[in-house]
Amino acid sequence: MDDGDDLSNLPPEAMGNTFDVEGSFDPNDHWLRTAEEEHQLIAMRAWFHARYCDPAHETPYNGREGGYLFVDGGPYNPSEELQERFGGIVDDNLIEQVVDEMLNEVGDQWAPVRRDPPDDFDARFDLELVDADEPLRRVRKRLAECRQVLDLQGGAEAVALARRLVFGAVIGVLESFLWELSQHWIESSEEALRGCVTKLPAIRDEQIKLGDVFERHDSIRAHVKGHLQNTVWHRWEKVGAIYKIGLGITLPSVKVFDDALIKRHDIVHRSGRTKDGEEVDVTNTEIETLSRAVEQFAEEVSDSAKKRFLRRPDF
Repeated sequence: MDDGDDLSNLPPEAMGNTFDVEGSFDPNDHWLRTAEEEHQLIAMRAWFHARYCDPAHETPYNGREGGYLFVDGGPYNPSEELQERFGGIVDDNLIEQVVDEMLNEVGDQWAPVRRDPPDDFDARFDLELVDADEPLRRVRKRLAECRQVLDLQGGAEAVALARRLVFGAVIGVLESFLWELSQHWIESSEEALRGCVTKLPAIRDEQIKLGDVFERHDSIRAHVKGHLQNTVWHRWEKVGAIYKIGLGITLPSVKVFDDALIKRHDIVHRSGRTKDGEEVDVTNTEIETLSRAVEQFAEEVSDSAKKRFLRRPDF
């Protein structure tokens, strides 16, 4: 960690993920808004370096093409990543100061920091999926529950808040579906498991000691499921790679969700306000449109997975 990232200079209330001792540093937004400028700079530098690194460290280089092969996602531009995370929370001039530092340090193409996934998935969050259609059934059930929230009565501010929360929850339904469907096929299909182990760079290229080979072999399914548990399921470049490279399934276009993700980000990370401080407005029509898009997306992916792994005439 660089001297400029020294978290020991920050007070305890700076830590946004206090109970996630193994997670990457993420500052508490409430503290960050009123923190001293020097502390804000330390927090932003630490946040960025915890997630991104010089591609020369771990990223393969294609000499013929004259560039890095960002197989684990990226490249990531400091300006885009820092503005997305801290815009509206920290003064733009301070954000730009850190951006300039990162550009001078590496440039505008950073690679993600690679972390070994846990050897075993967390059994507390294991899934009980009855069959291949269970993830899709859960999508429909959860979307129906979201719609029920919109029927609750209250004042104008409470209704507006409910709409924002439901909008964010609908994106959560999509993320949960992608995770749960992948978990189902890793659990039930040797072909899916083999594809992830032999083709996903984050798993395929892991280094293990020879003495650990048998233990790793015996727990390989849990190891892969642990990797999936720690995936951020709205990072489309990584999610798309898991499905296409690991599972052999090409996802439908996710462009329809781009604007919704930006709005969800403002709802979750900026307390329902845009970078300009304006209140995020969500209508019932937007929620219904997004819900239909999520359900259609889930139907297509679920159908593609069954065709890929079941290969029955009726599919």
